[in-house]
Amino acid sequence: MTGSREAAMTDAGKRVKRPMSPRRKRYWTALGLAGLFGGILGAWMQFAERDGPAAGVALLSNSPLTPAFAVGASAVWVAGMIVSLILYHRAVDDHEERAYLWAGTAAWYAFTLAAPAWWVLARADLAPPPDAMLLFLGALAVNLAVWLWLKYR
Repeated sequence: MTGSREAAMTDAGKRVKRPMSPRRKRYWTALGLAGLFGGILGAWMQFAERDGPAAGVALLSNSPLTPAFAVGASAVWVAGMIVSLILYHRAVDDHEERAYLWAGTAAWYAFTLAAPAWWVLARADLAPPPDAMLLFLGALAVNLAVWLWLKYR
């Protein structure tokens, strides 16, 4: 009895590393793949502007892009997102799916509030023309904040 009790006491402080479940592997594969596609596109975009490599963050720039980059990046974006989303949705559990769906709804609400308001203000010369990438990044920020709140609270 003493031997098993001592073993339990000494093992209590150790952290046992369990192998990843197949679902968790699929989940991290989907997120890693999405991150890889985004990283490749972001790096490619920094060098694909017509006037040479971007001095700042190309994602926030409105300078012209080469047609080859525009076609290639669009194809990589759409294909990469489709594959990543399919893998992601096959890997998530109910809690993750609920957080994802509410986060997407909140992002949609943010976009549908901001885009028309900005567009109307711009038509009255009260604001600059709407910037699709800023609207996208704003909706993405709302999505991330709500997802993190629902997933980790």
